[in-house]
Amino acid sequence: MSSNTTDENSSASMLHGHAAYVAGAAKETIGNISGSEPWQTAGQNDKAAAVDEMRAAKEVSGSQTQNPTVGRVEEMVGKGVGCEGMVEEGGAAKAEAMGP
Repeated sequence: MSSNTTDENSSASMLHGHAAYVAGAAKETIGNISGSEPWQTAGQNDKAAAVDEMRAAKEVSGSQTQNPTVGRVEEMVGKGVGCEGMVEEGGAAKAEAMGP
């Protein structure tokens, strides 16, 4: 039962990291459009923190079995928001789950 809790916490952190990255990208875009350096900087900082969170979540869940559907979704969302890390992670999760 404790492994399920670990799985849920890892997924929540990874999902939160993705959501935070998208929010940071939006904030940075608003700053770029409006010319507001504080918004640009805040967006960049939010994206960097989100990447750190996603890396930490990956380390925790690195040995866990991946779901190919989750990998596909992560890859597609990454392409949509321009997050190379999400594209790479999703592709890797999809390939790992599909096996050799």
